[in-house]
Amino acid sequence: MTTAEPDTTEEATDATDAAPETTTATDDGGETTETTAATDDTEPAEPAKEPQYGGILRVSGEAEVANPWTPGAMQCDSYCQQRARTFYDTLVTLDENLEVKGVLVESWTNNDDFTEFEFTLREGVTFHDGTPLNAEAVVYNLQEAGAGLLISNAITDYGRNPDGTFAIEATGEYTFTIKTGKGGDLSQPRPWPNLPATLGGQLGLIASPTWLQAVKDGTGDPIMAVGSGPFIVESYAPRDKLVVKRNPDYWMTDQAGNQLPYLDGIEFRVIEDSETAAEALEAGDIDIFSTSSAAVISEFREVPDEFPMQEQDTFTETNFILLNLEKASPLQDKRVRCALFKAIDRQQMIDLTANGILPVANGLFSPGQEGYLEDNGLDTAQDVEGARALIEEYEAEVGPVTGLKYGTTVSAINAQTAEILQGYWSEIGVDIEIIQVPQDQFITKALFGDPEFFMYGWRNHAGTVVDNQYYWWHSSGARPEGELSLNFGRLRDPVVDENLELARGEQDPDKRREYAENVNRRMAEQCFQLPGSWTIWGTPHSPAVQGLGEWNLPDGTKARDGAGFSGQFYMHAMWIDPEA
Repeated sequence: MTTAEPDTTEEATDATDAAPETTTATDDGGETTETTAATDDTEPAEPAKEPQYGGILRVSGEAEVANPWTPGAMQCDSYCQQRARTFYDTLVTLDENLEVKGVLVESWTNNDDFTEFEFTLREGVTFHDGTPLNAEAVVYNLQEAGAGLLISNAITDYGRNPDGTFAIEATGEYTFTIKTGKGGDLSQPRPWPNLPATLGGQLGLIASPTWLQAVKDGTGDPIMAVGSGPFIVESYAPRDKLVVKRNPDYWMTDQAGNQLPYLDGIEFRVIEDSETAAEALEAGDIDIFSTSSAAVISEFREVPDEFPMQEQDTFTETNFILLNLEKASPLQDKRVRCALFKAIDRQQMIDLTANGILPVANGLFSPGQEGYLEDNGLDTAQDVEGARALIEEYEAEVGPVTGLKYGTTVSAINAQTAEILQGYWSEIGVDIEIIQVPQDQFITKALFGDPEFFMYGWRNHAGTVVDNQYYWWHSSGARPEGELSLNFGRLRDPVVDENLELARGEQDPDKRREYAENVNRRMAEQCFQLPGSWTIWGTPHSPAVQGLGEWNLPDGTKARDGAGFSGQFYMHAMWIDPEA
């Protein structure tokens, strides 16, 4: 199950042994692997093929977007982001070295304490409806999207004017400024070196202000998005198909000066079950899809000649048990939380539900992320006796551990996962009730703290730097039950807050890493959430699909696929080989 930005998903998976792999330099700072057939080392490499124009690429993803397609309203998961980035350009994105680089933005400057930034836009860009891209258009977008229910909770340190608007102003035809303020208070400027990166997420998807105003006035169609991106929306049928066609006037070219994109169009389909999507790829009904299903990844590892596959195992999400720390329940006691963690045999869980290929997780910081630690003080080995001792100590002091419920989505594998957990916890004297929640309600119930939300099977927290997690874990993002809270677990901890604050304002990467590691250790020591495994993503595709991960940004550096969202890829430079 997937959530709003960034991707938050519950999904237990299966897999088998890997095929031979060649490892290539990744565009996410770690490694991605392309599963290929084994070859003789002496065999000369084939010359690179020249991209060809034409063709329709058929892509599938596992979830449909809610409230499409205005940037401020979308409840956007990874597949939503992937589709939106074909018809919207972002202001910035990440390159292969994880540096923030301009897309619609050409350059920016900041004052000495990183509390005010001035951005300069590229000239000559127009939206699909002919509206020019300028500072006025961008400021309109940022004000509208920033006021959206989800995005506003993620940019609390953007400064606010007395009238409630953001301190974002056009200073010239192609320049605009953003000022910071602690909690929005301009009288307390907030050092934020990483602020430009926030313009690479959903906030930075820039739509035509003409279309946005028409939608606002009730005369425009919100599903017929108008951006400046490489493709133009042609049609959209929810839960079925989004069709986009080539933008003949797109402003970007490739390194040889050829206009992008190469494809004539893309058909995006929604296939919620990854095994069904795999069957569609094998049958030739689709050309490419991304999955975190270990079973499906394993299957495609065995057929690299027929279906090459890229894999991502760094900067990915953690599969964990999300605890509601605010709800009056035994989970408010560290002893109970840590006992539930100790009772789980993680490797057995992975063997039973993911055929053993996922790494055991010791925290919510996955490998590669700022703050990741091989040893954060949390012992991931099952310790039934230690767990029983903690429960006995709690019960002697407080009383029986009762009334706990575990929420999961409606699928066979997730039901199996819940039953396995129920067995582990029963062994230490804790009985839980399993609640199955329809996928389209799962996130909403966590966002608003549904009365039955005690703990949920969850997936979240991909990213690169710890600032990506600020709004998920800082107490400023925690809201009482009944109010929308991006801090799903309602975590309020002074040590976590202090180090997130220090990291947000820190320019020195070594010091920032130290603060991130402090957060990691604190969350482990308190058992605030219960990690299980780290996700692996695979993107199998037809051999005819070319150019995956090959989009070069205006400055010549290669874009990092996904821009912080695991399992997605840019399609600006993808093409179809008619000879494959």
